[in-house]
Amino acid sequence: MIHQDFRVVAAFLCLFAVAGCDSTSNFSGTNNNPQPPGAAPPGPPAQGSYVALSSDAGDFVGDGLDYLYTQADSIITVTVDGNLLTVSIEGDEFWTGEFQLPDSVTAIETGSYANLTRYPFHDAAVGGLSWSGEGRGCNTLDGTLTIDSVTYDGDTLTDVGLTFEQYCEGNSPALRGEIRWDAADTTSPPGPAAQAPADAWEPLQGSTPDTGNYVYLVSQQGDFIGQGADYLYTDATATISLSPETGRVSVSVTGPESWSGEFQGMNFLAQLEAGYYGDLQRYPFHNPVKGGLSWSGEGRGCNRLTGWFMVDNIAFDGDLLTAFDLRFEQHCEGGTPALFGEIHWVQAQ
Repeated sequence: MIHQDFRVVAAFLCLFAVAGCDSTSNFSGTNNNPQPPGAAPPGPPAQGSYVALSSDAGDFVGDGLDYLYTQADSIITVTVDGNLLTVSIEGDEFWTGEFQLPDSVTAIETGSYANLTRYPFHDAAVGGLSWSGEGRGCNTLDGTLTIDSVTYDGDTLTDVGLTFEQYCEGNSPALRGEIRWDAADTTSPPGPAAQAPADAWEPLQGSTPDTGNYVYLVSQQGDFIGQGADYLYTDATATISLSPETGRVSVSVTGPESWSGEFQGMNFLAQLEAGYYGDLQRYPFHNPVKGGLSWSGEGRGCNRLTGWFMVDNIAFDGDLLTAFDLRFEQHCEGGTPALFGEIHWVQAQ
């Protein structure tokens, strides 16, 4: 059922997994989270850009879930090339939609277009479409497209509204979508929250040193990464190295065990900032407007994960990181067992 190019994407993602690979997409999120069958999905906003998807039970591409994306939680990109409109979503999930109008139409214009088949293998006289992502796409499809509003400023598209319907492999379950895009929409995602939730993990008093650099890990029973053990590393027992990048701090620990941690902030941050970063997925396959994390080592890593991190303190001297205090929580493969960690580090004088 799945076309070869989507198999390649899925296989590529699995190359980075150690804990195992499955077809279930990441599920933790807010507005753009897939909704379980039977749950009432959040409605689209009254104004601004959004993409809303509704997938029937049995639809392969949407996996029977509903999704909603806005510029507050995702990157929505719309491009036009003549009579081809392309929409891409970078959020908790990643999608691409292509809407090709018939050759008799030279630009994107309002109207209803029926009997569409899979782009780019469609009949040019009729037009085509394709909505795919998350390693899933149709080999063959039938669909319809209705463009109900279009605005141009000269040759530049500034506003478009459309709905579409797609059926894979001649099957009855459908994927339906509604897209509203406004180039003037200035909605932007929020930065880190000032405080962590009241129940966010903290190490027990006395479990970490009072002075000096350290990395402390607490692994619950059943956690694949930490194997249910606790670990404490100091400058006396391990080499603890931190490396700041654009909006990210990388941590490495080389001692009795070896670990690597990646803590990535929102894509608009030049440097990681103090605050709480929640609803995260595995770096580097995370939602770019939320950030991501990953803690791995000893030959073990999550294929997919959910979690959060809290930067309690961070200081820079220009681009040089001089102090760093961070807590995190990570769950592999949608499981309940967690890996917790705390990092305290100050640049040697």
